[in-house]
Amino acid sequence: MPTSKVQAASNTLQSLSLKLPEGFRSKVVAPRNPKLVKQEDKHIRLTPSAFAQEMCQTTEQRLASTREMHPPRVLGLLDMSDTTHQKFSSVDVDQPMFQPFPSEIVFQNYTPPETYEVPLVLRNNDKIPRLVKVVEEGSLYFKVLSPPDVCNKVAPGMASTFTILFTPLENKDYSHRLICVTEREKFEVPVRAIGARAILDFPDHLHFPLCPVKCPAHRTLLVRNIGNSEAKFQLSTQRSEISEAKFQLSTQSPFSVDPALGNLGVGESMQVTVEFLPKTTGDHTQDLLLHYHTGEDIYISLYGAATDVNVRLDKNSIIVEKTYISMANQRSVAIVNRSDVIVHYQWKSFATEEEEGQQKLRLCGDLQREEEDEMEAFLAECGADPTLRDRLSLLSRTFQERRRQLRDGALAFSDEHITLDPPEGDIWPNSTAEVNIIFRPQEARTYQLTVYCDVTGRESRLPLRIKGEGAGPRLQFSFDQLDMGNIFIQSKHSYEVLLTNKGLIDAPFRLVPPSSAQGLCFSFSPSEGTVPPGDCHAMEVSFCSGTLGAFTEEFLFSVAGNPQPLTLTFRGRVMGPTFHFNVPALDFGDVSFGFPRTLTCRLSNTSLVPLTFGLRVPGDGSGRPSVASAAQISDLTREAWEGGGSLTDPPTEFNITPSSGTVRAQGLVDIKVTLCSNSVQCYSMALVVDVQGVGEEVLALPITARCVVPAMLLDPPLLDFQRCFLRHPYERAVRLTNESDLPACYGLVSQGFEESASVLYSSPHPRGVVPPHGSVELPLILQARAAGRSQVTAHIALFGSTAPPLGVLLSCTGEGPVVHVSAPAVDFGSIPVLMDVSRTLQLWNQSPVPAHFQAQMAGSRSLWRVEPGEGEVPPDGGVELKLVAHLDDTLRFQDKLHLAVRDSHAHTIPISATGKGTTITTDRPFAPSLDLGAHFSTGPCEYHFKLTNRGRRSHQLYWMTEGFPQFRRRAAQPPPGGGLRDSTRRDALAPPEPSAPVFSLQPQRVELAPGRSVDMVLTGSSDTPKVVQERLVCQAIVGQQSGKVRIMTVDVRCQFVSPVLDVSSQELRFYVEKAPGVSLLPLFQPLVLGNVSSLPLAMELSLSEPFGLCTHPEDQAAVLSKALVLGVGERTELWVRFDPWFRKDSVTRWRSRFWRCGTGTILSGTQWV
Repeated sequence: MPTSKVQAASNTLQSLSLKLPEGFRSKVVAPRNPKLVKQEDKHIRLTPSAFAQEMCQTTEQRLASTREMHPPRVLGLLDMSDTTHQKFSSVDVDQPMFQPFPSEIVFQNYTPPETYEVPLVLRNNDKIPRLVKVVEEGSLYFKVLSPPDVCNKVAPGMASTFTILFTPLENKDYSHRLICVTEREKFEVPVRAIGARAILDFPDHLHFPLCPVKCPAHRTLLVRNIGNSEAKFQLSTQRSEISEAKFQLSTQSPFSVDPALGNLGVGESMQVTVEFLPKTTGDHTQDLLLHYHTGEDIYISLYGAATDVNVRLDKNSIIVEKTYISMANQRSVAIVNRSDVIVHYQWKSFATEEEEGQQKLRLCGDLQREEEDEMEAFLAECGADPTLRDRLSLLSRTFQERRRQLRDGALAFSDEHITLDPPEGDIWPNSTAEVNIIFRPQEARTYQLTVYCDVTGRESRLPLRIKGEGAGPRLQFSFDQLDMGNIFIQSKHSYEVLLTNKGLIDAPFRLVPPSSAQGLCFSFSPSEGTVPPGDCHAMEVSFCSGTLGAFTEEFLFSVAGNPQPLTLTFRGRVMGPTFHFNVPALDFGDVSFGFPRTLTCRLSNTSLVPLTFGLRVPGDGSGRPSVASAAQISDLTREAWEGGGSLTDPPTEFNITPSSGTVRAQGLVDIKVTLCSNSVQCYSMALVVDVQGVGEEVLALPITARCVVPAMLLDPPLLDFQRCFLRHPYERAVRLTNESDLPACYGLVSQGFEESASVLYSSPHPRGVVPPHGSVELPLILQARAAGRSQVTAHIALFGSTAPPLGVLLSCTGEGPVVHVSAPAVDFGSIPVLMDVSRTLQLWNQSPVPAHFQAQMAGSRSLWRVEPGEGEVPPDGGVELKLVAHLDDTLRFQDKLHLAVRDSHAHTIPISATGKGTTITTDRPFAPSLDLGAHFSTGPCEYHFKLTNRGRRSHQLYWMTEGFPQFRRRAAQPPPGGGLRDSTRRDALAPPEPSAPVFSLQPQRVELAPGRSVDMVLTGSSDTPKVVQERLVCQAIVGQQSGKVRIMTVDVRCQFVSPVLDVSSQELRFYVEKAPGVSLLPLFQPLVLGNVSSLPLAMELSLSEPFGLCTHPEDQAAVLSKALVLGVGERTELWVRFDPWFRKDSVTRWRSRFWRCGTGTILSGTQWV
């Protein structure tokens, strides 16, 4: 970015002065003493003349007319310690140290490409000298010339003047900014160049003459574009030297302008019409806003005045005569126009336009809700039938059209009872219009309505009050009230009433359904209909009630068109039946808790009508039925013995049979009342009778009773069971004695659950009944659960007793089972290693309870195991334990068997064993004998196996063949100086060396650590057929032993045999004579091969031409070699083929070929050719 540097300001100025373009003007002078305005007024209202004058000024004239300056916008604060030592200033931080003038640099009315200049004066507002510089942002059109003393500080109150140069290339708008940097802050000075502008010569003020209210007045103006830019309707972002200007006219009610948008070329003119349509009387003032596309807003003052004209109604209220419903009546009213203008009138339902607008909003809201409901229902139908989705746009357009009609249309007067004809029209000056008022009532009531006449020329609407009364039918009953007297319950009565129409129109009537109980007992026939004028209808009234007592019922009949219904009243009294019991009271006396007792009584109906009754005992519980002693005894899950039930829901103790029914007239019924008391109390209640249709508790029969719980005696209170084996049941009995006159129910209380209960008790018959003055025995079964002395108290509860239950103390001494072991110790002796060897051990149970035991070895990695590890010895029985030893070394081993018996003492049994044999094993059969079977003597015999050390000590193994030395003797070297004769003599005297063994084992020496394995190969061969038997001996050094021990011997046997093949012919001869003209064919001869060896024989046959092998005589594809495998005793047939065309000459030849097979047999054949 170029900047005006202080160090080379003079050089810069000189250099810039040399580069000034031709036509440069330098006559701009800043005005003196401008006024500082701290807050700039952004809402400056320009009139057309002021805007035209401002746009016609040159740059110099605009600067000369500037009399105000404003504080610049501060961009940021700087660190004063970097630029000056004077860090304190008298100027506030929110104000810059230098005040620029002008606050905005403006160029206008310029001609490209001339250069224009404007001075920028920066005045020091501080009280000490300060530095200032102007930083210019890069621009092709604007340049900054710094003053010669730009490197010096500016004294307080003095100014430094910079020159801004502007060289336009087009007549368009330019914008730029200058950054001024002081010692404390940076602020900006905007630079703006105003290009071509459109100027429309609108007047500053536009006045309308006085006009009637609601009548439009127009003023048409001829507007000319006197600027240098063209205006257009459409918007455009491109500008040229003579730019296309767009303008927009806007104003507010009661003024309007046409056109609101326009385009006008330079020097062209157009007509603009301003309309004045006042809605209220008085003076009206508004501004016509002229908005240019370049951003300028021009304000044109509009003024108009409105007044009311002489238009009125000849009457303000009309009363229409009384009119029957469904008929019509007519009146008229006149609208008088005494003015000089034509007025238009229209009848409205609202007094003002504001009320109409609110009504439109309400209707729009209703329409919106209706559209939402219709749309929701339509979408639901589309879910069932997707083909209906095409009609969605039709539904949406329908509601859009309805909203448009409601928004654009006027709300004319509309009423279903009063109609105005005509609803609207025009009235000529000094004329009168007559309007008919038609009244059609639908109900017999008074109608009052106010309508409003909206007339042009009148600010307020003219009110007209209309009042009318509708007359309905005149119906009358033959009587208004009927006294029906005394009526027996459920009896039916009928009455007749006359209904007369004394009016001039039809009278439709309908009975209003009654809501009371007695009103529903009445029926009317007919209950609805129509009575013609002057006619009379008969109506039948029927009554049948099942409710006793006096009644007064008023019935209403609605008459169409009459707001008040007709009334018809009936009154009377309904009587009920009579009945009684045959006993004065029910006395149950003393009853035992939980034992039912039944009494009977008789209910007699002495009336002439059937009696429908219900029996109950008030005060009886409403819960479940009371618990009888039999249910308490049979249901062992019942643990509650106190009885009484819940306080909030006591049990039902009385049972009535039957509890409801119907007694015929003069009839009777027997009733059984059963009391099963679950409450120890005295009863003073009553059996009440509820009569259907009459009431509740019409009659009561007293009930008395007393519930008691008999006392019981327990003998004995203590039972000692002495010594008891654990978990073995022992039975004893206690006696319960009842000395009262009532039976008693008892039960053994269940023993509560305990994790470590020492004694458990129960009973095979825990519950029962003790008869009056009788006794029963209660058996008790006890089981001891812990060893030692134990006791527990068994509780015996009495049904219904709130006292503590009876207690009997049960005691015993518990002891566990007695188990004996058959042997105190077990010695296995010497047993083979790596094999399971078992011994048995007997356990005897000498008690009547089973003995649960657990057996395990003491060692963590024991060589013994016990089967089973746990179990149960039956009472007075025995169990056999199996001890299995599996030794892994030839040592002596010892261990202990721990035998734990539940609830008894444990046993420890010593166990010992000594291992014998070896821990070296093979994966295939090897020792002690190995029969390799038959094998051909033509090849070696091999047997592969693996040796594994399964012991716990390492083994050094040495293999040898018994009868043969382990190492061969070396040939003796002749002594020095000895002759050949001495050597020969010693060889003759030495014993002969034995022949080598047939079988050898590799490797012969090996060391096996515990758990390690080695692969071994047994190899044998014999040149002659024979049976070979040899013994292999394995010696080992085990662990840290000092000598070898024999651990294994193996007798190896193998039969070496020769392969024998049986050939059907030792020689095959073919003879062929060649003669001219005779065709030669191949010759075939059979060859049968049979395996007579004791092993399967594999062979390969091979020939050379002209001979070949084939499978049958017709086979043309002969081969020279063929591999065969013949099983033991198997034979196969082959064909040998001779080709005479092997040589095509006529020479006699002798061809001999040998057949070779895998057995080494040679077959020869000779052919003559």
